[in-house]
Amino acid sequence: MTPKLTAVSLFSGCGGFDFGATTAGIQVLWANDVDKYAAQAYQSLLPDTQFTCKDVRKIESFPKADILIGCYPCTGFSLAARRRWHEREDRDLKDMDGNFLYREFIRAIDFVQPKYLFIENVGGMTSAEGGWFFAQQLEGLRDKGYIMAHDTLRAESYGLAQTRKRVFLVGVRKDIAEAGFEYHFPVPTHGESLLPIRTLKTALKGIESDAQTDVCLTPFHGHYLTRNRKRTWDEPSYTIVANACHVPLHPGGESMTFVSKDKWALQGENNRRLSWQECAALQGFPKGAFNTDIPLTHKYKVIGNAVPPHFGYAIVRAVVEHETGQELPATFEEAAKNATAVPA
Repeated sequence: MTPKLTAVSLFSGCGGFDFGATTAGIQVLWANDVDKYAAQAYQSLLPDTQFTCKDVRKIESFPKADILIGCYPCTGFSLAARRRWHEREDRDLKDMDGNFLYREFIRAIDFVQPKYLFIENVGGMTSAEGGWFFAQQLEGLRDKGYIMAHDTLRAESYGLAQTRKRVFLVGVRKDIAEAGFEYHFPVPTHGESLLPIRTLKTALKGIESDAQTDVCLTPFHGHYLTRNRKRTWDEPSYTIVANACHVPLHPGGESMTFVSKDKWALQGENNRRLSWQECAALQGFPKGAFNTDIPLTHKYKVIGNAVPPHFGYAIVRAVVEHETGQELPATFEEAAKNATAVPA
């Protein structure tokens, strides 16, 4: 029997990428995040993984593994955050939003000695400060001896009922690349002439929520109404975000209407945000995940910040197939059918 590939995960959040990697047959030995609620959610999802809840900058060493996964914080690379940078005359980029935490990922390479690297972030990472941040990361990773590739993927193209776009970096150690392995990003499995794009109707089927305890009830403020927040049952969701106040609307009821530039209006009485369970389902987590004692706003946060498991599975699949010589199912859903159910 072929031994399982092993992984170490940094900036792991609630374990979205790791859950997808585990579904592909990877054993995540050790994971880390500084957020205690993310740690709690992670351990409810992947209880067999050793989890260290601590600032990564204070961790002196890391276990060895075949793979190093890192989804370091992305808020500073978002377009909104970049606007805030330029509105501050006294800004110090080195102290802004933890954007230099990628250096901790690079530091960990010497300890983990991985064959492969997997990194996720928002699209703004590639262009922030004229591409300087992105170039610095690539340079540091290449200096460690990895052939790097990167691409922007859309979640709905891999079976998620959500229009979410993220950048992925994959590193292959030079000796493995020179031996003939060339990493290729996964081709879409869903879309025109492929499997149908999943919709809100499909993803939310059977999801039960209490409208009073499981939904953010903060009044809809002016900024929320600057754009359309509601899609129909027959469409994929808008991006699930970490801020509870900004998650999309449930598809029930009437559509929002355009009033004027940066102004949309709610129609009818049936308007509420998606519940945290619905957000979890739209992020690709199994029913029953995260039924733990975490405050509501933090449930939304860790779920919205997560890398959807569909992405994790699709990204690591080629490496697992190369290392094991075994063909994996094309989609996360198909692979997850035989996965152990998360207890409710």
